[in-house]
Amino acid sequence: DRRRSFAQFARNQWDRFASSLRLVHPDLYVQRLIRRDQDGYAPREELFAGFVDEFDLAPALAEDLLTDYRASFPSSCLLFPDVTETLVAIRLSGLKLGLITNGSVRMQSGKIECLSLASMLDAILISAAEGISKPDPEIFRRALQRLAADPGRAVFVGDHPEVDVSGARSAGLQAVWRRDPTDSRVVEADATIESIGELLPLLGLRPGGLPA
Repeated sequence: DRRRSFAQFARNQWDRFASSLRLVHPDLYVQRLIRRDQDGYAPREELFAGFVDEFDLAPALAEDLLTDYRASFPSSCLLFPDVTETLVAIRLSGLKLGLITNGSVRMQSGKIECLSLASMLDAILISAAEGISKPDPEIFRRALQRLAADPGRAVFVGDHPEVDVSGARSAGLQAVWRRDPTDSRVVEADATIESIGELLPLLGLRPGGLPA
C-alpha cells in the first residue's frame, strides 16, 4: 500500500527531524510530501529539495531528508490488508508467484525483506539488477522464463495503467489492474479489481487455495 506506507514514513520522518521542521506543522508536512511524491513516480532527488525550497528551509536539509528516506522508508512499508491471505491461498493452490518491481536493489530488497514477502515468491526481478524496467516487455519475459511459465497462462497484477498493465500485455500476459477506488479512468485490462483479495475468484480459487 504505497500511499499509506509513504504517509506513515512522512509522519515518522517529521518526528525524527522535528527540530529542523518545527516551523512546518506535521500534518502539513505529510500532506505536502504525499502530493510531491506522486505515488512514488516523482524523482527522489527533487522530492525533498522542492519541499525545502517551498518552505525556505536550510538547503542542506534536503540531502539529510533524502538520506533518511533511503534508509527508513522500507521499514515503513505496509501491505494491503488482504495481501498475505491472498498470496498464501495462491501458493497453496500450486500456482507460482513472481514479483517485478522498478527501483534500486537496496530500496526494493529492503521493502521485500521488511514485508516478509521473499518466502512466498518463486522469482523476484528488480529493475536496477536487471538493467531494464517496466513497461519494457523484456522484464516480463524474463520473469516468465524464471517461472517456466507460458505467457498465455500467466497473469500480472499491477496498479499503473501504462507501466504495469500495458507492459504486461505487450509481453503476452493477461493483465489485471488493481484500481484505486478514487481513480475513474477507463483502462484496457483483462480484468479490474479494487482489492487484492478479488484475485482469488478470478483465478478460480477460494480462501485456502481450494478450487472455487
